[in-house]
Amino acid sequence: NLIDPTALIGYNYPQSGFRFGSEAVNREYSILSTMLSSSAPLSDMAAPQVSFADMEMVESNAWPPALMTSPQCMNGQMLKKDGNINGKRKVFKNTPESIYATVTKPFSYIEGFHYLVKYVRERMDKDHQERIVRAIATFRPSFIALIMNLTEEDLIFMEKCFQRTLLEFEKLISFSGTPTVVWRRTGEITLVGKEFTLLTQWSKEQLVGKKYIYEVMSNESAVEYWGKFAAHAFESSGKSVMTTCALITPQQTPVLCTFCFTIKRDIFDIPLAIVGNVSVINEG
Repeated sequence: NLIDPTALIGYNYPQSGFRFGSEAVNREYSILSTMLSSSAPLSDMAAPQVSFADMEMVESNAWPPALMTSPQCMNGQMLKKDGNINGKRKVFKNTPESIYATVTKPFSYIEGFHYLVKYVRERMDKDHQERIVRAIATFRPSFIALIMNLTEEDLIFMEKCFQRTLLEFEKLISFSGTPTVVWRRTGEITLVGKEFTLLTQWSKEQLVGKKYIYEVMSNESAVEYWGKFAAHAFESSGKSVMTTCALITPQQTPVLCTFCFTIKRDIFDIPLAIVGNVSVINEG
C-alpha cells in the first residue's frame, strides 16, 4: 500500500487550487507553496497555523482512487515498509526498451517532499529548519515559470529520460574510481558507485530507493547542500558546485570529504538528476 500521509500528522489534505497542465505539477508546486505560506517553524507542531509541517498535507486527495492503487502509480512512489516511509521502489530492468515500455505515468515527487518535512522536523533545530525554508523560497519562482505549461505527457517523457540517463551514468560510474552518487531533486538516491559504498559503509541495497542524500550527511552539511542546490538549480552556467561535507556512516561516524555536485537538467531546463562526487579529506 502507498503511504497515507494524513496518518503521519492527523490532518486532511487540501485540494489544489493550481491549474497547471498536469495534476502531478499541481501537486509538486502546491507542496512547495504550502511550505512557504507562513513563517512558523517546524517545531511548532501544536500550533493551528503551521507552514512547513503543512507541506506534508498537500494533495493526497488529488490522486483518483483507481490511480492510487494502480501498479503504474506504485512504481512511481516510495512504498511503505513496516511503517517506514523509506520503503523500496521497484527497479526498472537495465535496458532502454524496458524503460520506454515500463514508464507509463509521471514520477511523483510529492513523497520526497513529505519525507523532507518529516526528517527535518524530527532531526533538525529551528535554525536549520528556517534555512531550508529560505532555500526552497529561493528557487520557487524559477520552478513555477518552467513547470506551468507542462502536460502529463511531458512528465512521462521526463521520467523516461531520467531512467535512460541513469543507464548511461551507471556505465560511466563503473569506469570511474571516484566515489559517486546520483539523486533526484528531492534528494532520493537512485544510483551509487562501489567506491561510494566503500567510503560511507552503506550498501547499495541500503541506499538506492531507500535513502535521501541528506540522510547520509550531517545536519549542517545537509542544510548547506539545500542552500547551494537552491542557489544553482536554475542558473545557466552549468558549472559544478564545489564544497565540503561530512558524510555519516551507519555507525553515525562522520567522514569529512570534499564534495562536488553537478545539476543535470532535462529539455525543459528543470533539475532532473544531481551527480555528486566525494573525496576523503585526510586530516593531519
